[in-house]
Amino acid sequence: MSRPGVMRMNERRALHRVAVVVHHDRPLALELASTVIEWAASIGASVMMTEDDAAIVRDLATRGAAPQGVEPGQLSNADVTIAIGGDGTVLRAVRLVADAGVPIVAFNAGQLGYLADVAPERARWALGELAAGRGRTEERMRVQANVGGEVVTGLNEVVVERAFTGHTVRLRVYFDGEFFTSYVSDGMVVATPTGSTAYAFSVRGPIVAPTHRALLMVPVAPHLLFDRALVLEATSTIELEVVGHRPAKVSIDGQGGFDVTPGNRIVCSTASKPARFIRFEELRFHHVLKRKFSLADR
Repeated sequence: MSRPGVMRMNERRALHRVAVVVHHDRPLALELASTVIEWAASIGASVMMTEDDAAIVRDLATRGAAPQGVEPGQLSNADVTIAIGGDGTVLRAVRLVADAGVPIVAFNAGQLGYLADVAPERARWALGELAAGRGRTEERMRVQANVGGEVVTGLNEVVVERAFTGHTVRLRVYFDGEFFTSYVSDGMVVATPTGSTAYAFSVRGPIVAPTHRALLMVPVAPHLLFDRALVLEATSTIELEVVGHRPAKVSIDGQGGFDVTPGNRIVCSTASKPARFIRFEELRFHHVLKRKFSLADR
């Protein structure tokens, strides 16, 4: 039986267009990008990269077709996306292609992460598995925030925080339209299970298995007795109203920087489309935690 959020691949996948998203500052990532470009040429697939990424790796593409830069929106036409770097590179790939349902293969060219699971020495093997249609598709729920009518999505979290250092932000919280309580804090994190090991973890939120479906609300340095994180249903809507006289800032997966003035709300909910990853090896989440934190075996 498949675990929640996991679907088996049982058909050979068409691979005509391969998007590549690469970390710019890691030599290993650029070397792996060259390997992917060579592999794509060997199976008759074209490579799509943003112009910034293409400019970085173009000189390395000596054994395959040199990648041509495209507009970021065009990556949504790819059959698969290969992200090469660390978890930050994977998050960038998610921003570029998740709305179009393009699956992502994540090559790790940095430290042990939670998202980039293919080790560098396994890259050629993973490409062979991908070409053969093997592997499984794993879905990770995303979170979305409506900020003044603009809807933005993230894989990890929405953060509403104080706009000025040395001050707090006041937030009224509503669940599904019903007032819950008010917080005076440095901020509030609304996270997905995937994001439970990111910012939410650093402010003592719970660790949740990443294929679970839930929304986490974690206050940042709250100035009140009730300081616990909440785990809510994935169908919940969380509204954060900025009150008082101080503004707030909103970021999604560490990106952006929306300014929100008092009296306005940030409406957080589950995004309609998940991020999709192709996995080739069975690596249980608690195994990743043990490796990440060097937990003892006994």
